[in-house]
Amino acid sequence: MISKLNRLICIVTFAAFGLIIGGCGDSSVSDKPANNAASNTKPAVADSSQYPLLNSAIANAPLEQLDGTKIKAADRKGNILLLNLWATWCGPCRSEMPHLVELHSKYRDAGFQVLGLDVGDGNGNPESVEDIKKFAAKMRLNYELFRISNETVGEFYKLNKFEGVPQTILIDRQGRLRGVFLGGGEKVINTMKQTVDKVIAESPTPGA
Repeated sequence: MISKLNRLICIVTFAAFGLIIGGCGDSSVSDKPANNAASNTKPAVADSSQYPLLNSAIANAPLEQLDGTKIKAADRKGNILLLNLWATWCGPCRSEMPHLVELHSKYRDAGFQVLGLDVGDGNGNPESVEDIKKFAAKMRLNYELFRISNETVGEFYKLNKFEGVPQTILIDRQGRLRGVFLGGGEKVINTMKQTVDKVIAESPTPGA
């Protein structure tokens, strides 16, 4: 289900630079074909007040853990969050997962958390907990996994102007949006790592 190189979309999230990237399309929220897109991030700086707060539709959306309990991203305020939209059928998602494992291992003691948000089967249906657990074991994932509703998927698509996976957003300890990373690929992953490094460096673990 990896998308073809149909067209380019210019994402103006932080008015940064463009990278041609690929991702997997998801037909559960939009009838439009999956897209390639430009990746946009803005380097972290000490004063985070210039960055927008994560919108409430995403911050307060229910995230269903694999045991059935639900949390919200807002519940994790005070931590640095990397919210990663993915699916078991998505090749680029699979390719970037070892890097997410690496980031989680490197920074989890600094209050950094990767939250993997499964978008479903691409046809509007949730992937089964059993399938997700098997996939996670095979990929040796060390971070938390959740299922999200089509409505929540749509909120991410609206925020990022990108209808596909993987797509990832970085949220700082104050709940501010610090980076958007779309479609996977080496350049996007490297930019993600660099941005996480900067946000961690400027925001030590509380009490440290």
